[in-house]
Amino acid sequence: MRPYLILTCIALIGTSVGLTQTANAQLPPWTRFTLDNGLEVLVVENHLTPIATIEIAVKNGSFTEPPEINGLSHLYEHMFFTANARDTTEDDFLGRVDDLGIVYNGETHEEQVEYYFTLPKENLEQGLDFMATAITSPLFKEDELHKQKEVVLGEFDRDEALPLFKFGRKMEEALWDGWMSRKDPLGTRPAIKAATREKMLFIKGKYYLPNNSLLIVTGDVKTEDIRRLVPKYFLRWQKGPDPFIADPPQRVPPLTHPLFVQDTVDEPRAIVKVQWHGPSIGLDDKGTYVADVFSYIITQPEHPFSKSLMETGLAQGLNFWYYTQRYVGPITADIITTPEHLQETMKIFWQQVAKFDDPSYFTDEELETAKNVLRTQTLYRSEKPSSFSHDLAFWWAAAGLDYYGHYLDDLSKVTRKDIADYVHRYIQGRPYVLGVAMSKAAAVVTEPSLAKLGNPNMEVHP
Repeated sequence: MRPYLILTCIALIGTSVGLTQTANAQLPPWTRFTLDNGLEVLVVENHLTPIATIEIAVKNGSFTEPPEINGLSHLYEHMFFTANARDTTEDDFLGRVDDLGIVYNGETHEEQVEYYFTLPKENLEQGLDFMATAITSPLFKEDELHKQKEVVLGEFDRDEALPLFKFGRKMEEALWDGWMSRKDPLGTRPAIKAATREKMLFIKGKYYLPNNSLLIVTGDVKTEDIRRLVPKYFLRWQKGPDPFIADPPQRVPPLTHPLFVQDTVDEPRAIVKVQWHGPSIGLDDKGTYVADVFSYIITQPEHPFSKSLMETGLAQGLNFWYYTQRYVGPITADIITTPEHLQETMKIFWQQVAKFDDPSYFTDEELETAKNVLRTQTLYRSEKPSSFSHDLAFWWAAAGLDYYGHYLDDLSKVTRKDIADYVHRYIQGRPYVLGVAMSKAAAVVTEPSLAKLGNPNMEVHP
């Protein structure tokens, strides 16, 4: 699941009536069609508020980036909101935004980049024209590129100043051994500094193609109007060769043995992270939604996993989650404890991991509740058209719309055997990365003794 979909449980969950109603609910319907140039189009009508969202998603992002261009998909996202063939300066672009009453933004992830305008419905046609112009004819002016490079480097500086930035980087480098650039949308400072107009044009020519993109229009719109208007503005976008035929995406090789990471931070607590390579869309679709169900079950306060660590006072914070991806999604356990409780905390943690496949580890009621809560969370986000648009963009790129369209039904089919199969395939006895960050004064644990925090019964399965 995408991290920001992990929501606080709302009051509806606690009532049997609410669960029954939710179990019968479905995602808002969408209309799907494809233009002659290969551009997929989705329309979701919601007439509660007189606004519309126009969003474009492109299959670009860090998964397309070798080290020498790592971070340029993110830089391209920034350049999108500058000059184009009609709005020939950044000020012109922003003036157009103001004229149309647009709230705008973009996001760069591992497997997609997305851009969105939310605006009054009466400006919909002008907004479509504006989006089509921006996506098809960026100018990448040298002065604006220099400015946006500094903006992106400023973001890098702010992230780098965070206490756990270096620790997070070390964990990622270990987890994606040698393939870090394919999993890091932020990128690296040298690659960002070395960005040129020619590199931006290369990305545009290779990935910014209608047949590698999705246009989503949601809100107070009529499907017949979108069918009429979209070809008028987007058919000028020329189709190109599939970028992933000549240059297939690289899948990160599996871990072969446990790895240990240590870092010092100005922090009185001990920050622990354990990560495994999880399921990949296209290789094990079922494993991805089984992972969502299992993660929800064990992170509830009354479950033994949480109680053994949180209720005992060993841990001050605890999470366990999976991030859906096509090219290897990570499974992550986050634990906050204290240096003096570190050894005992990890002993209890691994004892709990050893029980993950025990038939008595969760009840039938916990299993059904998890499925219903995940369904409700998904439906809750879909009620807001602009949020639903972002979710559609993410799932289209990472998993495909058929996967997302069936997600709620597939959740309801998860069984105990599915969970046991998932645990055996990805967690128990599987290589992992274990990282610990704590203050320099407390960091008396060297790498040999750090290994004692690992799974004492670890046997790497073939």
